[in-house]
Amino acid sequence: MIQPVIHAREAAPKSGRSWWRIDRQDVYWLLALTLIAGILRFASPIFLDVFSHPTSTAPISAWGIGHDYQDPKIPGLGKPNEIAPASPFVFDELYFANDAHDDILGRDYFDPEPPLAKLIIAVGEVLFGFNSFGWRVMVALFGTAIVPLMYLLARQLLAVRFFAIAAAILTAFDGLLFVESRTAVIDIIPITLVVLTYLIFHLHLNGDTPARQRWTIVLTGILLGLAIGAKWTAIAAYGTIIVILAFRLIAGWTRYDRATAGTALLSLAMLPIVFYGFTFMRYLMIEHSITNLPQPPLAFAPFHFNLGAAWTDIAEWHRQTWLYHINLKADHIFYSPWWTWPLDFRPVVYYFTNTGLGVDQSTGSALVAEIFNLGNPLSWWGGTFALVGIAIGLPWLIRDYRSRRAMDGIEREGRDLAGTVDQRLHTSIFLLTALIAAWLPLSRIPRGLFLYHMLGGLPAMLLALALGLTSLRSLHGLLPGFTARISGAVPAYAFLLMVIAFFFYFYPLWTGLPLTADALNGHIWFAFVKPWPNWCLCYWTNPG
Repeated sequence: MIQPVIHAREAAPKSGRSWWRIDRQDVYWLLALTLIAGILRFASPIFLDVFSHPTSTAPISAWGIGHDYQDPKIPGLGKPNEIAPASPFVFDELYFANDAHDDILGRDYFDPEPPLAKLIIAVGEVLFGFNSFGWRVMVALFGTAIVPLMYLLARQLLAVRFFAIAAAILTAFDGLLFVESRTAVIDIIPITLVVLTYLIFHLHLNGDTPARQRWTIVLTGILLGLAIGAKWTAIAAYGTIIVILAFRLIAGWTRYDRATAGTALLSLAMLPIVFYGFTFMRYLMIEHSITNLPQPPLAFAPFHFNLGAAWTDIAEWHRQTWLYHINLKADHIFYSPWWTWPLDFRPVVYYFTNTGLGVDQSTGSALVAEIFNLGNPLSWWGGTFALVGIAIGLPWLIRDYRSRRAMDGIEREGRDLAGTVDQRLHTSIFLLTALIAAWLPLSRIPRGLFLYHMLGGLPAMLLALALGLTSLRSLHGLLPGFTARISGAVPAYAFLLMVIAFFFYFYPLWTGLPLTADALNGHIWFAFVKPWPNWCLCYWTNPG
C-alpha cells in the first residue's frame, strides 16, 4: 500500500533550506561547479602556453567566447550566407544571430522556430553589439546556468548529495552541452528552461504547505509556456509533467486540497498556452510578408492591438512552420537516424579550417582547427547503459518498495545508502518518462535530424548515469567466497575523473584549438561504411 505524503495541516512546514534540500556544503559545491562551468564556457579556447611556449610571459592565454573565427583576410562580416571561416558565424549562428538582429531592428524574417530563444540572444546584441560576443553571451549564460540547475534538480529527486554532485559534473563536462553553450544557436535555451521547469515542478511535489504547492505549480505552468516558446521540443516536458503528476495523484503520493487542485488544473491547462502566446509579442510588432497585413497587430507608442490581425499573424506562422518541418527534404551530410543518438554517433561539424593557422613548432606540420558537437562518449554510453539498467530493474525496485514495510529501521537504513526506495522509484519513473517523451517521438519526424536533437533527452541520460554511480558508490562489503572487502566508491569517483579526462581529450575539437591533422585524426576511434553512421568523422569512409 503506497503511503501518502503528510499534509501541511498535520505537521509543521519545513524551513526553506530544508525544502530545497541544500546546506552550506551544497552552496560550496554549487559555487565551485558553476564557476568552473562558467570559466570553461566564457574563457575557452584556453591555451596552456607554459607547455607549448615555455618562454612566454603568460603561462595561460584565452581567446574567449567572443573570438572571431572569420578568416582575417575577409573584410567586414564576411561572405553573405556563408559560415566561418568565410564569415564570423559558426554553423547556424548564420541564421539565429541575424534573426535576433532583425528582431532588434524590426525587420521581417521567417524562421521555423518559436521566437523566445532568438529574443534572448538579442538581449546580448543590444547590450554588447552585433558581434561574436554579443550574440553568444546569453547562450553562454544559459549554458552555464544549466549546471547548478541540474544540481538542484538532483537534490529534489534524491536526498543524496553525491547524486547532485555527479549530475552537475556530468553536465559541466559534456561536449554537446559545452559546444551548444558557446555557439549562438537556440537549443541550449529551451533545455535550460526545461531543467528549471522540472526543478520547480519537483519543488511542487515536495511542497509541504498548500501555499508552496500553489505558487510552484503556477510557476511550472509559466515556465512550460516559455520553454515551448523557445523551441517546440519542450512540449516533451509538458507531457512528462502531466504523466508524472497524474501517476502520483492516482498512486496517492501527491495530495491536494480543493483550492490547490483547482490551481494545478488551471495552471497546467491555461498558463503554458498564455505564456507561449506572450513570446510572440515582438513578432506581432513587425510586418510580415507571409500575411501582408496593412500594419503590425501590436504597437505600444501609441498603443494599438488588433486581436483578429494578431490571430492571423500567429496562425499563419504556425501553418508555415508546420509545412516547413514536414516538407523539408534537403539532404545534409550530417543527418543521423534517431536510434544512433544515445550511442553518440554522427556528430555535426560546426567549423573547420586548414588555412592561416601556421605550423606546429615541433613537427612543422600545418595546423587545422575544428569544432564538432560530439557528446562526451563516456557520459553518453554510461547514461544509455544506466537507462537500460533502470528500465530492466524497475520491477525489482517496485517489489522492493512494497516489501519495505516489513523491514525494521536498521535494515531499511542499510539498504537506503543510495537514497530511499520511494525517492529512487519516483526518480526512475521520472527519468524513463522524460527520456521517452523527448526522444522517441522524434523517430516519427519525416525531416532529417541531427545529433543535437538528442539534447531534450540528455538531462535524463545524465541523471540516470548519476543515479547509477550513486548506487555503485553505496556498494560495500565482502566479495562472496573471498576475504577482500569491496567499495563501490572508488570506481564511482574514478568514473567521474575519467569523464573529466575525456572532456579535456576532446577539448581541442570542441573549441577550435589549432592542432595538426594527425592529432585531429587521432580522435577518430570508429569508422563505418554507409549506411552505418560514422563517429568522430566528417564523412563516411564510402561517401555516396
